[in-house]
Amino acid sequence: MVKDSPESETGGNSPETMATDGSSQDTLQGVESSAQDQDDDDEYSSQEAQHTPAESESDDPENTSISIRERFQESSSTSVFVDKDLVRPSTIIDEDRIVGRDKQLERVIDNLRPALEGGGLPNMLLNGPSGTGKSLIINAVCKQVVDLCQSQDVTFGVVSLNCEAPKSLDRAVYRLVGEVADDVGAEVGVPESGVSTDRKFERLFELINENYDAVIFILDEIDLLKGPYDDPAYSSLLYQLSRAENLGNIEGSVSVTALTNYTNFMQDLNSRAESSYNPDDIFFDDYDANQLRAILRNRKDAFKDGALTDDVVPLVAAFGSQTHGDARKAIDLFRWAGEFAERRGSETVEEEDVRSAQDKYDENRTLRHISGLATQKKLALYATAAVESFAKRDLSRIPAGVGWEIYKFVADRIDADQYSRETYVNNVTEQETYGILSSERRGRGRGRGVHMFFTLEEGADSIIQTIESDSRIGDIESDHEMLRSVVRTKVQAFYD
Repeated sequence: MVKDSPESETGGNSPETMATDGSSQDTLQGVESSAQDQDDDDEYSSQEAQHTPAESESDDPENTSISIRERFQESSSTSVFVDKDLVRPSTIIDEDRIVGRDKQLERVIDNLRPALEGGGLPNMLLNGPSGTGKSLIINAVCKQVVDLCQSQDVTFGVVSLNCEAPKSLDRAVYRLVGEVADDVGAEVGVPESGVSTDRKFERLFELINENYDAVIFILDEIDLLKGPYDDPAYSSLLYQLSRAENLGNIEGSVSVTALTNYTNFMQDLNSRAESSYNPDDIFFDDYDANQLRAILRNRKDAFKDGALTDDVVPLVAAFGSQTHGDARKAIDLFRWAGEFAERRGSETVEEEDVRSAQDKYDENRTLRHISGLATQKKLALYATAAVESFAKRDLSRIPAGVGWEIYKFVADRIDADQYSRETYVNNVTEQETYGILSSERRGRGRGRGVHMFFTLEEGADSIIQTIESDSRIGDIESDHEMLRSVVRTKVQAFYD
């Protein structure tokens, strides 16, 4: 997110300043008239002599009217915020600020309590839509477990990995090694390339055994760790980590905790991973408007006393509940509203600031989400949108089978990896969580089977344009005519 800084109302020599600075147009003309018989240097000096001191100071880079330090201090003194971090979704907050997640909180606490008693730890799967408190709960509980364990001379390690960034199992394991090494102040001990993944696992287990009595692996957005092969990399990672304690690779207790927005995640594991990774499945449902209001009220102290008008919290909560009860969105809107108030030079956040924040969210939501997708998800969504955009007939529903054929065509044209049809469908249906599209299974009449169909909630052309801004995919833009021809051929074959 781009951070907007309050604009300074002071400036240099604007046209308005020149019109009111005490040097009238008549005076300047008189100077020019009296200096006609002088050389250029004398004329320049004569005109400069008529400038006001304020102008001279602002023209002099060594003597600015307000320094950068003063601008920072001025902005800070007029801020509506006391602690802006409280209205950032990534901030790990105290447990007394957690709202609407009592059942999930109790389950996680019960699962991690054995760490204080030297007992075994279960694996966990935290699943549910984005912004429903999965990361919030697990991080808040782990923070307390670490502190309580330290008081009992037990070292509890928290090893976190966001699985969106690594593109392979090998890179994911290397990042886990780096997380542990950084936490304990040790050398990574293995190069990023040139050694096997097994050697990196060995180094990971060495570091854990040397430094932790018990450990939890937090694998956020686990479903995004696909890897370059049909068998997703997350299956191999979960298989190796979940069996490490039983095989003696890790001497202490281990919990492998995966977080995902994809409710059918366990169905996609291969048989080996499914047999070894048996988590306590904890579901996080959407927040309702009342819960969002409570969440925001618990963060009101991010703002100065009296900075919020009475209608701000209810309006932010109402906007947040409109999009799958996403607390992250609500907290972002809360912060943005304060930033809009500061930009207006106001000491209070009002309804108009909340509406400006919502407008900003609506303008950027699709672009922000789609631009942040992994390449394979972009390809799958691009192919689906292309079917609607380039089909000759008006398609109210996009056949998944046709989308899959176009996905293969696009991947081939840009020389990208091709995944299975199942992976294509999973990547597309995941976008339901974000309101990009909807899906359904429908029969096509006797003897024609049941098929998956997608319906875009966002414009196909805007999706295509957004994805083509990615340099890895944008080359397909030059093949639009061929793409149009392929789409129409595949659509006709499906319906004929």
